[in-house]
Parts: sequence; C-alpha cells; structure tokens
Amino acid sequence: GWGILLGCLATFTLMAGLAIPIMMRELGKRGVTASRDFWYSARNSQGWPSIAFSICATSAGGWLLYTPAEAAVLGGWWALIGYCIAIMLGPLVMCYLAPKFREQVPDSANVTDWVLVRYGPVAHIYVTLILVYYMFIYLVGQLKTMGDMTVKFTGMAPEAGLIPLAAVTVFYTMLGGLPASIVTDWIQACCITVIVFGICIATWGWVDYTPENWEQVSTWNDRGFEMLVSLCFAVFGAEVFNLAFWQRIYAARDVTQLRIGFVVGALMVSVLTFIFGITGMVLKAQDLGKDCGPTIFVAAFTFFDILEMPQTTKFIRVLMYMLVVCMIASNADSFQTAITSTISRALQKQNWAAWKNVAAAQFFLIVINVPAIAFAVYSVYDVNENFDGLAVKLTDLFSMADILTITLVVPLFSGLWPFVTSKGALAGMWSGILFIMAWGWFEFDTFMGGMEMITMMCFGNIKPPPSENGAPGCGFYSARAAIMFPVLPLVTGCVTYLVSYMERSWTTMQEIAAKLPPTTEAAVPEVKGKLWHAPRQCADLKLDAALSWMRPYRMDS
Repeated sequence: GWGILLGCLATFTLMAGLAIPIMMRELGKRGVTASRDFWYSARNSQGWPSIAFSICATSAGGWLLYTPAEAAVLGGWWALIGYCIAIMLGPLVMCYLAPKFREQVPDSANVTDWVLVRYGPVAHIYVTLILVYYMFIYLVGQLKTMGDMTVKFTGMAPEAGLIPLAAVTVFYTMLGGLPASIVTDWIQACCITVIVFGICIATWGWVDYTPENWEQVSTWNDRGFEMLVSLCFAVFGAEVFNLAFWQRIYAARDVTQLRIGFVVGALMVSVLTFIFGITGMVLKAQDLGKDCGPTIFVAAFTFFDILEMPQTTKFIRVLMYMLVVCMIASNADSFQTAITSTISRALQKQNWAAWKNVAAAQFFLIVINVPAIAFAVYSVYDVNENFDGLAVKLTDLFSMADILTITLVVPLFSGLWPFVTSKGALAGMWSGILFIMAWGWFEFDTFMGGMEMITMMCFGNIKPPPSENGAPGCGFYSARAAIMFPVLPLVTGCVTYLVSYMERSWTTMQEIAAKLPPTTEAAVPEVKGKLWHAPRQCADLKLDAALSWMRPYRMDS
C-alpha cells in the first residue's frame, strides 16, 4: 500500500515541479509573456487537449466509485441517464457563457472576481462563502474517501493514506500553483481512463447473472425519473460553480480552445459515469442471483463487490488502489488551488511584489487544508450503531451544497446582461433560501423544519420516512427534491427580475422628475387656494392650465 501511494504521489510531485518551466517554454515559443498572476491563473496558456484532460481529472473524483452505481441500482436506466446528462450540463453551459465572462472581466481568475465587479462587495462575500463551503466539503469528502480506501485496500489506519496525500498535494500546489495542478491532471486523467476501462470491461466478462435478475435491475420506473430530474438540477448547480472549472476558463488560450476542451472533457466524464453505472448494474444483477442471498445492502458500495469476485487478482487490487489515488489527488489539488483563487484578485490590488502575493496564497492554502484534513480524519472515525455518524452521512453535506448553489444560478448569470441590478440579484439569491425554509416550515409545520430543510432534511431532529416508491426521506434522491430543484431557479429568477424592474422603474421616475421644470415658491401662493377650492367646472382657461401644471406639485406636497 505504501509503495503504490508514495510512487503515485512522487510522480505527481515530479510533474508539478516541471509544470511552470514547461509552460513558460511553451509561452516563449508563441511569443507570449506570462501574466503577473500566472501562479493563480495560468492565463491564456492552455490548448484544448490540456483543458479537456484537466476538466476530466478535476471532475472524476472519488464520487465515481459510489454514486453512479448507487443511482443505477436505485433508479435504473432513468437515473443513470440522468447522471450522465447532469455531469455534462455544467461544463456545456459554462463553455457557452465563458466568452462573456472573459470579455467583461479579462483579468479575473474566477467567477467570484466577476461577482465583485458586477454586483459589488455584499454579493461577492455571500457568493464566495457559499462556494468556498461547497469546495471545502467536497475536499473533505475526497480526503475521507482516501482514508476509507486505505483501510479497505491496505488494512492500515486511515491517516496513513489521507495525511500523506493531502500533504503532498498541498506541497506541489504551493510549488507550482494552478500550472502544477493542470500538468498533473494530464497523467491523472490518462491513468483514470485506462484503468476504469480495463477493470470495468474485465468485470463485464466475469459476472454471471440470469435474464430475470437483469430485468430486476435494468428498470424504467417513476422513482428513476424523479432521480433524473433532481440529479440534472442538483449536479448542474454544483458543477457550474465548480471553482476549478472556472479557473480553466481563464487558463484557456482562447475561446475556441476553451469550448472544444470543455466539451471533450465533459464527454469523457459522462462516459466514465456511464461505465461505472453499468458496472454497478451488472454487479447488482449477479448479487441478486447468489445462492446465499444478496450481500450488497448499501447501493453506494456496489462497485466494491469486484473485490469479492474470485477473478480479482492482486494485480487488479493494485490497479484499483492506483485508481483511487489518481482520482482523489486530481480532485484534491484542483480544489485546493480553486479555493485559493478566490483571494487572488484582492491580493493583486495590494500592489505587492510577486513573491509576497504567492506567499500569501500559500499561507491561505495551508489555512484551508489543515481543518479539511482534521475534519476528514474525524469523519472517518465517527461511526455509531445508528449509522448516522459522519462516516456514513458526510456525503449528505453535498445535498446542502447543491441546494445552496442552485439558488445562485439565475441571479448570477442574469448579470451577464445589463438589466439585472445588484439589489435584484441579492433579493433573488436570498429568496431561494427563504423558499427552502418556507417549504420545510409548511411541510413539517415547525420553524425548525424550515431550518433543517436547508440540509435537505439530512441533519436535524426531524427524520422524514421514505416515500411509498422507496425514495429516501432526505437528500437529493428524495421525492421532494425532484420538485424543489426545478422550482428554485423559477423562484429566484422571478424575484431577481421583479426587484430589478422595480429598482430601474424607480430610477427612471427620478430621472424624469429631475428633468421637469422647477416650480417657484413665489408662484405657488397665488393659486394655492384656487387649486383646492375652485369648482371643477371653472371656465377660466388660465386656471385649467395652472391646474395641469400644479397637480404634480400638490400631490408631492
């Protein structure tokens, strides 16, 4: 176990050490001078193959080992198709909108920089807090998965794998910044793709199941369609605000390279998701036909049934552990640099020397990773007899991240066009939170139900029972999620545009009022009494004229 882990990490570190010299040489060949913030952004340096591999490696994290098989086993074909579509939606929308972001704030390093310029500091702080929380939870989830896999594959303590991986990825991202993360993505994406295809195709040849068992798994049902809907919105909301993806928008050489890279990278991840899902289905079909009865009781662990098959050799186990290390390292270094990028623009405005900017970012990187490592270690050991410790429920925090990010989509992206105002965007984002709380309050008839709904009912005192169709009572696989996630963009969008319309209408009225001829104080007393006491049938044309001019004055006063 130690040899595989240290060998992989040493390779990544070597590649990271060569990252900046390699990229500087390439930029020199093209006659391009590296930007002052190259450590943060690798600005305008990457062609589409590099972007595609980076998108694939950044997205293909430890979740692939659990959730595609889980979705396929629980929801059949609809859920698996939904997951494959959902994982592509974020990058596809981003490659369509990316040119506008690059044009409006060309020196940005991430979407949070654009929010600051477009909507101001209040929206910037709010959005940054949500996105840093989202990236932090995903980073903790990856590190915890490394600890779990260390126990499963080597029998060593979780810290033996978790801490070295976190420390090494921090080290080489401190050394090379985003360029180091991108270069390591090349080898990680290649290894992930080759190993996944090799292991899964071999597994398809090993499994043995009857047509009846396959029909039990490969279903088309209402629950699967509900999962398709909720996955498309939940995963889209998370992926479209993946800060690591946004860094690649500014790292791309130009818009054409960006769009090709994002499309190819998204397709690669979608194919990997489909392969993991199919593998989970065939393993579950085989499990249903076992003489001793089914042994897969937790759908998320279906993929690991490969380890129990007689055809699984020590070499296959080594490949699977290498796959785990590549997946988690690729996600961890990307999330680490992505979180750091949120402060890059603020540091640039300080007019510090380049080395001070980099040193400040490296300090921030350590500050983020120390609690992430501590949280991951705690989560690994938080096991109890009720199965509600963080060892089992850490991934439920993803549901909270997903429900929060979906409230940002319409208010933020509407700002690419001039109509939406800062107050409109803030009202839209906050209306999403209020809608979530109101849903919980009305469903469970308590204010705390509203507060707990922000966690999608995964944490708190209220424990909703499963639905009649078997859907869980909490998380983004619950029946309510298939309604909440699609409705939230409608609610936040309506509020964003309504408040923006009201604000712009008020501004227009003020501008019109400012252009009206002023009323002199001397002229007012002469007609003041007549305006209120003269009969409406008065034939005096001069008084009618005075009345028409003075009515605005009287109503304002």
